[in-house]
Amino acid sequence: MRVIDLRTADQSEAFNEAAAALREGKLVAYPTESFYALGADAMNGDAVRAVFAAKKRGSGKPLPVILGDISQIERYVRDISEGAKKAVEKLYPGPVTLIFHAAGEAPFALTAGTGKIAIRVPKQGVASRLALTFGGAVTATSANISGLPGLTKAEDVAASFPNVFMVLNGGATPGPPVSTILDVTVSPPRILREGALSRDAIRRVFLEI
Repeated sequence: MRVIDLRTADQSEAFNEAAAALREGKLVAYPTESFYALGADAMNGDAVRAVFAAKKRGSGKPLPVILGDISQIERYVRDISEGAKKAVEKLYPGPVTLIFHAAGEAPFALTAGTGKIAIRVPKQGVASRLALTFGGAVTATSANISGLPGLTKAEDVAASFPNVFMVLNGGATPGPPVSTILDVTVSPPRILREGALSRDAIRRVFLEI
């Protein structure tokens, strides 16, 4: 396992190395605004299945992804409604995960057969830079064994996931709240989980919620 301390390492070199690992189908753990996450190339079915195996997570649960830029969304989704366009414009980047209809490129393992994909475009930070450097969708499921609490320290991630290829150590993360989940495949959009983005903030965009 390679552990890179982003507080002391050459940042460009570290992110380039992590992105190269993702392209090779390897797993990279990285800090988000709440917990550490397990990253894989979201369009690589084998890599996605490796995330499920590492977490001991049932294959019936889809995995969320992050993108580094709003412009990449159309590559991964289809049938974008006016409500979905409004959510992208008003709520990204930020602590909200939007659920779209998945484009055909998304592997079955990622969507768990739901035909939908959960996407977050985070604000500037390690997660955002990793996705930008990689140039595509990166899985963003929390780095924890299924059923156990999320992890906020790189050393705990390394101990819990010895088969992960790389850990990007960005220091301790704050933990909750996690992102809010908003399903924009329905009208009006439906809040599936309220988190860091409040219901009131969403209501300012969608008055009918």
